[in-house]
Amino acid sequence: MAQAIDRATAKSAALQLASITKKAVMALTGLAWFLYVILHLLGNLLLWAGAETYNEYAHKLVSNPLIYPAEVGLLVFLLVHAFSAWRVTNENNNARPQPYVMKTTTGNSSFASRTMWYGGVILLLFIIIHVWMFKFGDHAGEHGLWGLVVRSFKNPLITLGYIVVMIPLGLHLSHGFSSALQTLSALQPRWHAGLRQAGKILGWVLAIGYILLPIWALFIAEV
Repeated sequence: MAQAIDRATAKSAALQLASITKKAVMALTGLAWFLYVILHLLGNLLLWAGAETYNEYAHKLVSNPLIYPAEVGLLVFLLVHAFSAWRVTNENNNARPQPYVMKTTTGNSSFASRTMWYGGVILLLFIIIHVWMFKFGDHAGEHGLWGLVVRSFKNPLITLGYIVVMIPLGLHLSHGFSSALQTLSALQPRWHAGLRQAGKILGWVLAIGYILLPIWALFIAEV
């Protein structure tokens, strides 16, 4: 009897450790992409400085030999993050004895937390299209990459689609930042409210920053 209890305890501990590990991996890869989103926005703001400045920045970026390991690392982080999120979400759903009751009860969860998975899928599809358009697009046209970006956003449908996708980005970042820190035990109880609010502000500041770029290209920039 004691041996059976010990085996059950060990199994429960192993399952708990596996769950914590998956959540920690999801948090770390999410924070890595959070940092990338910040750096990417700072680089893209150089669009406002004109074609010469932006193209020079882009050339230095792609000519850096570290760019390829960095891109591979980002891709791996993205895939691991998406897979970990799927596993954690699936396990949480399977652990609910009455899922239809839980779905009608939101408790203290926010809209951002309840839509993390759906927003993540939208953002994954957006990243694929975004890379296809701008990384593998025609950089040899007038004004180089700067011209490609601006001409693309001169299309109102592309600009509208881009702006719409920034809404789930804001939701994802605003909730993901504090959630990741909490998972990694970096979020002390006394810091919880402050960092959660800071995450919301930073997430939406980043989303708005990205939204301003296509609006500027559509209405102000001249090609």
